[in-house]
Amino acid sequence: MTSLNSKPGLFPAIFLGALLASLSPPEGPRADDWPHWLGPKRDGASAEKGWLKKWPAAGPPRLWEQNIGGGYSSIIISGGRLILFHRIEDTLHIDALDAATGKRQWRFSYPTDYEDLYGYDSGPRCAPAVYDGGVYTLGPKGVLHCLAFETGKKKWSIDIRARYKIAPNFFGTGATPLITGGKIFCNLGGIQFLTGDRKPDGMAFAFDAKTGKELWKTISDGGSYASPSLAEIDGARQLFIFHRGGLSCYDPATGKERWKFPWHARFRDSVNGATPLVVGDKVFFSATYGIGSVCLQVKKDSYKTLWKDDISKRGRILDIHWTPPNYLDGHLYAFSGRNPPDAMFKCVELATGKVKWEWRSYFYRGSMIYSDGHFIAMGEFGDLALLQLSPAGHKELTRVPRVLSSPAWTVPTLSGGLLYLRDTKKLICMDLRVKKK
Repeated sequence: MTSLNSKPGLFPAIFLGALLASLSPPEGPRADDWPHWLGPKRDGASAEKGWLKKWPAAGPPRLWEQNIGGGYSSIIISGGRLILFHRIEDTLHIDALDAATGKRQWRFSYPTDYEDLYGYDSGPRCAPAVYDGGVYTLGPKGVLHCLAFETGKKKWSIDIRARYKIAPNFFGTGATPLITGGKIFCNLGGIQFLTGDRKPDGMAFAFDAKTGKELWKTISDGGSYASPSLAEIDGARQLFIFHRGGLSCYDPATGKERWKFPWHARFRDSVNGATPLVVGDKVFFSATYGIGSVCLQVKKDSYKTLWKDDISKRGRILDIHWTPPNYLDGHLYAFSGRNPPDAMFKCVELATGKVKWEWRSYFYRGSMIYSDGHFIAMGEFGDLALLQLSPAGHKELTRVPRVLSSPAWTVPTLSGGLLYLRDTKKLICMDLRVKKK
């Protein structure tokens, strides 16, 4: 086992990714790239086919593994290069590695004094992104960087919290920015709970991806851990941000708020953490802390509520803490529940909110990706599984216990036939490529 830690014996954790190809960045995303949060289409799915489905009891072969620094940032891959955002002692590192070997190609570092107020890991939360020759990261204290993909040289940076005087959130800055169309969309804010005449303490932004110049800013209801989502619906581009007070729909060109759907817990110590899911003209979003889920049908400047949880009743259709649901053939497959004892794995019909089945699984608050008719799931205590899921039920094809250590909260990445997994101590690359006869 090799190590990315700068000193022997350090074992924090973070992220990595995979792929096989040339070392130069392509003009556009490759078919098997995983260049940003939740993969090629930001929906937790990969179009790759023909990868290994019959796993040995010990799991797929391990191509390489290494010790890494702390944090929860997910694995990002582009053009045969993976980007790792992690923390070693009081320094945040952005590393570029060869995705096939794990060998480091360049490193950019900067100091940090962030400490998690609740004792969780103090490394980065947000996933990096590769876009148009740049590597973008947002650290736990709200510092946004743009680096050159080829060299790691800094192009620009913004200390968003300091510049705009934004109060800290419960667990630091953790809503991964959305980068598309030459713009960086993000939402930062504090923990102010919205009651009475209290003012919102969040802010949504658009920055120019090349220069970091502010394009627009607008007030939001506070910080969250949900990445923005963007889609064209009813002939209009719609930017959805699930902030502390609920879901807002903005005009991505101007930042003007078109409408807001209030949706938040009724007590202060709570967060909205799961990225909104857009399927056609439907937008689904969910939170735990007793609040549950909503599905809206969106028009150009309005919406209709298709269904939502009734907070006056016990039990919720879905109450998702942070991992966005996977969508397939009209149904959501999701990890529901605030803590391990009450967490369930569920199948829910998107259009109606009807629960088709629930499974008190060993995943608890797990994460999952979909590819080639199968789901690859990682439980928060480190169990890896290959599943087939449908509205009729769930089928476990293989379970590999304790591949990772707890907490294993990072979404798996599949790229170029390689599977990347990480916890807070190590990074593993598993080989799912089928050997040619």
